[in-house]
Amino acid sequence: MADVNILINGDMVEPFAVVRDDTKLVCPAGWGPWWQPRPSKRTIPDWQYHQPTFHHHFVDGRLVPAVSSPYATFVGGLFQQLPAVAGEKYEVEIDVMGWSSESETAGDLRDGTDLNVQIGVDPSGGVDGESPVIEWGRVQQPLGRWQTLRLTVTAQASIITLFLKGAPHLPKRQQTIFWRNAVLRPVGRYKRGTNIVGSGDTHITLDPERPEPGQTATVTVSSLRKLPDGELWAFKGVTRIKKIEALGQRQQDDRQVWQFQVNIDGEGLFDLRFVGDGGARLYAQRLQRVAREVQIVPSGEARLDYTRVYVLLPPTADEKWLVAAARGSYLGRYTIGFSADDAGVGDVQDRQVIAVNPHHWEETLTSAWYEHHYPGTQFIPVVANSPEDLEAWLKDWMYETI
Repeated sequence: MADVNILINGDMVEPFAVVRDDTKLVCPAGWGPWWQPRPSKRTIPDWQYHQPTFHHHFVDGRLVPAVSSPYATFVGGLFQQLPAVAGEKYEVEIDVMGWSSESETAGDLRDGTDLNVQIGVDPSGGVDGESPVIEWGRVQQPLGRWQTLRLTVTAQASIITLFLKGAPHLPKRQQTIFWRNAVLRPVGRYKRGTNIVGSGDTHITLDPERPEPGQTATVTVSSLRKLPDGELWAFKGVTRIKKIEALGQRQQDDRQVWQFQVNIDGEGLFDLRFVGDGGARLYAQRLQRVAREVQIVPSGEARLDYTRVYVLLPPTADEKWLVAAARGSYLGRYTIGFSADDAGVGDVQDRQVIAVNPHHWEETLTSAWYEHHYPGTQFIPVVANSPEDLEAWLKDWMYETI
């Protein structure tokens, strides 16, 4: 098992912050609140399905997150979305303790009720705590004592979501669940995807595209979604970079665009995340390895000089995209493939690479990347929202170049 905790603030310690401008929603950094709303079409007692209060409390000499609902019950807790690799296994561990009592004295457990505590993981990365795809661990009753919960799941997407859940059975004067020491680690070798494009085609680009150590990079986030709570978090290794300057937000056609400035301090792996809910929601991610030296791969000499057009599909493209590319390229007899290196290699006079959705690659493909690795390649980026859009664009582009 890899000795790495991929959770943000797995210790669940300070800072605690108000989420969604609601003072009843105070969570540790990296964690967000969730709860099941009161059913609208059912006749149930007034004390059921309340919105709990999220706060913090000193327990055993340490400040820990707490979820409370005095004289009422709730179903909910904390959550965090995480980058993952589909097909890989992950193990979760977390400590939990609960108070349930009719006593006025904190921690004095008298006439309590079951708290029905669980941990669960949505392997597809959803944020709906009622989703049927969530894999839940066993229900536990850690009344008045710390208990470690464990669960192992297999990721089905590039994002997974960890849910911490409590569901008290009856209303009590004291009704609080405490959490601490959360760990989510890969089982086996630690594998990472380097570019996550979130829903709404939310993606991250850099300028310069391959920054050098010591440079200040402009980070641009683009999305078809509004994401009013979006903010940029950046890490170098496990250390969060605090000095990020927000340059503003604007509407560009049908997209929302945010810009930030980040100082690239030294060499290493930089983890850029566009997040919401105080870091709990992962809208997009980009890993950028920064180094001073760039290796140039020489192109091979072709048998004959010719003009080559290569339609480069991203690793996220499925069979529908491949068929659309073939239909759009048929009259022009363009080459179609999935390898950025194949597209650039070859010493011919005119090499044109039509890069479809270049932001969907592990490292966003750019003209600078080809200039570094395969000088002389003409880079043509194309953003297509559907296979049909790609097919139409390729046909029009061929017509314009005849």
